[in-house]
Order: sequence, then structure tokens, then C-alpha cells
Amino acid sequence: MALFSNLAGKFGGIDLSSLITNSIVAVILIVIGLFFGWLIKIILRKLIKKAQLEKTTKSSFIELFVTVVRWSIYLLFISLALDQLGIPELTRWLSNVLVTIPAIVGSLILLGLGFGLSVYLADIIEESQVLHYKTLSSIVFYFVNYIFIVFALRTALLSLDVETLNWITIIFTAIVAASMALWHLLKKK
Repeated sequence: MALFSNLAGKFGGIDLSSLITNSIVAVILIVIGLFFGWLIKIILRKLIKKAQLEKTTKSSFIELFVTVVRWSIYLLFISLALDQLGIPELTRWLSNVLVTIPAIVGSLILLGLGFGLSVYLADIIEESQVLHYKTLSSIVFYFVNYIFIVFALRTALLSLDVETLNWITIIFTAIVAASMALWHLLKKK
């Protein structure tokens, strides 16, 4: 009995009883996460059906949204379970994934909003028919899209430090400016 107690107490410098306890808690967290993700999926589908979003939104987009939310919950509970086990590398990696998924979805929403706003503003300018309205409409369209693309890029790359984001923005701006200049030169020929 004393031999078993010594083996259970310490195993290679690791407390075996706390390892077993942490493993059980980790498994329970994963099971809770699976149940919670399934429950949220059911609730979201009922809310979507009640709001009749299928009539205004494509079913593939709705399914993508539900899947992203469900898997974010799964990853959150897996991250909590790994944190319970004390595996810092996997926990850090999963934390980055958990930040990245909503950031990408948010950046896609920003791109959609920016495009809609730029089309709306360009149409208003064209309807006003002020002096050089076509040029002004085109400038506003591209400028608003550029601003929203930069915001979307910064949102998608949220996990990077500010200095890196600033350099990416500067490089992106230089590429866009060079492309626009080249396009304008080729258009004149």
C-alpha cells in the first residue's frame, strides 16, 4: 500500500493525483463545451427561423454564422480544458485562434458595410450632377472602400502589435497608390 501511495503521490516529479484531477476537470469542461455549443446552435436556429432571416439572407451565410459561433464555443472550452491541464503552448495557440475567428468575421462585415456605403455615396453624388460629378463620385467610391479595407485589414490582423499593423498599412497604401497610378496611366493610352 505504501508503494502505491508513493507512486500515486509523485510520478517523475509530477503530482499524479493532481494530474488525474486536472484531466477529469478538463474532460468535464470539454463535455460542457460540446453541450453548450449544441444548445447555442439550437437556440440560434430557432431565433433565425423566428426572425425569418431565411427570406432575406442566403442559407449558406446563416449556416456559416451558426458554425462560427458554435466552433468558437467549442474552442473556448477546449482552451479552458488545456489551461486546466497546464499545457501553455496549446493554450496560447487556441487563444490566438479564438481571437482570429471573430476578427475575420468582423473584417468581412466591415468590407460589406464599406462597399454598401461607398455605392450609396457615389449614387448620391451622381444624382446631384454637380460639376465633375463622375470624377467626384469615383473618388468617393474608391476612398470609402480604401478606408474600410484598411479598417478590415487591421481588424483581421488584430493579434499583431501596433507597429507591425502600421507598417502593413503603409505597405498596403503604397501598393494601392502604385496600382491606381499605373491603372490611370494605362487607361490614358
